[in-house]
Amino acid sequence: MNIYKQAEEINNQKDFVKFLNSLQKDLQENLSEWENDSLAKFLDSLKGYCADKDQKEASWKTFAELLLVARVYE
Repeated sequence: MNIYKQAEEINNQKDFVKFLNSLQKDLQENLSEWENDSLAKFLDSLKGYCADKDQKEASWKTFAELLLVARVYE
């Protein structure tokens, strides 16, 4: 399943954990598609996106969105 579609279908913690497994697999198999391919770059991107995003409440789906965006956010 496409990780973007999988992220859209997250409804609970179990779904989020499955998504994390898929995200890790995507990193291993598609590293060239990740703009932020080191932990330092990834966390910096995650921090920047979170600071820019106006989010009042969070959910498991929101966490997945943040992680997906951190792959490529500059």
